[in-house]
Amino acid sequence: MILELVSFRLRAGVSEEQFNEAVRSVDIFLAERSGFLSRQVLTVGGDGSRVDLVWWSTLEAAQSAADAIRSDSRAASFMACLDPASVSLSHARLTHSHPEQLPW
Repeated sequence: MILELVSFRLRAGVSEEQFNEAVRSVDIFLAERSGFLSRQVLTVGGDGSRVDLVWWSTLEAAQSAADAIRSDSRAASFMACLDPASVSLSHARLTHSHPEQLPW
């Protein structure tokens, strides 16, 4: 399994309501993607920093979704919420889990 980690800050002036609506529109896109397992979006500290965690069955599935999301209209509002200078993306392969069986 692959964990996609995207850290970012919200663009100035973006409300929580606006951001939450944009997050849900990306959920619909993700649910349609082959290899998608789960997503969690977290708020880190009080400065508006966020972490978007997306679990994929394979790295290829994650990369395919990353390519497709750039042109998907459902992601436009989400991308508009992000401060582009703050975005960092990485992928990690699951090598150990306790308990061994994840909930999905």
